[in-house]
Amino acid sequence: MKNFLNSRILGLSLLMVAVMSCDMLETAEQDVSPVTDPGNNPTVTFTPSTTGTSFTEGNKLIYVIKTNKMIDRALTFTAVQVGGTANENDFTASTVVLQPYSTEVKMEIEFVMDDYPENEETLQLEIGVFGIAERYLLNPSSLNPIKVDLKVVNKNDPDKLTIAMEWTDHSADFDFVTWSDTPDYPLTEWGDGGATANNPEIDKSIWLSDPAGTYYVNIMDWDAGPFNYKFSIGHPSGTVQFIEGVFDRSKTNYTVDNWTAWGDSYPSYRVLKVVNSGTSFTVTKL
Repeated sequence: MKNFLNSRILGLSLLMVAVMSCDMLETAEQDVSPVTDPGNNPTVTFTPSTTGTSFTEGNKLIYVIKTNKMIDRALTFTAVQVGGTANENDFTASTVVLQPYSTEVKMEIEFVMDDYPENEETLQLEIGVFGIAERYLLNPSSLNPIKVDLKVVNKNDPDKLTIAMEWTDHSADFDFVTWSDTPDYPLTEWGDGGATANNPEIDKSIWLSDPAGTYYVNIMDWDAGPFNYKFSIGHPSGTVQFIEGVFDRSKTNYTVDNWTAWGDSYPSYRVLKVVNSGTSFTVTKL
């Protein structure tokens, strides 16, 4: 009798194990099936405000970002620079959020007018959703991110000569001032916009409407020279001119003009000559 009961108990146990194994197998097969179909997620499109790829400083490019259906989650779109000769000071791009239950948002890319004369630059961007979790909320057929190749065109002041001076050692402070030596204003202190604590220093004190004749650009080294300098000169016509050199008053016989507009007398050394014809400028190195 005891053996019979043991056999029935053993058989019942084996039956329960078999049933549980089948349930586990069926559950496992169900678990590997996709929880949701990503093909049902919204697709996204990026439409630029213009088909052009060349933008002048001060202009904006606007992307209209649309999804074909609403979802109950927010999506964050960002523009990331991935190449080009431009830097973070040449453009700004707003990070925008497509709010839940919305289908459209606009992203602005602004090309900064910095008053710094420079050659045309290139800019490569990727625009899209980069968050790992958020990317899976989009339909995998969407092109995300998109890649954009742009050109940034320099813009000069149309009425003035834009002069920028820069140097390598940013711990040193150098300045420059401008002088008039025209018949109306012979050897007269003219502009000190290039005498701040910046690098580069930028001055726009010589205008086309100023008296025709000769002007000078003079360096103040504050006894900290010699140093290598680079002048970037933006002409009203839109052209950019570059003049480089080494300032070393111990080796070069500069003409010295004493600047007294600040209440004392400070030596300034002529390095550039500017001739204003009334319609254009000619700039030469002395």
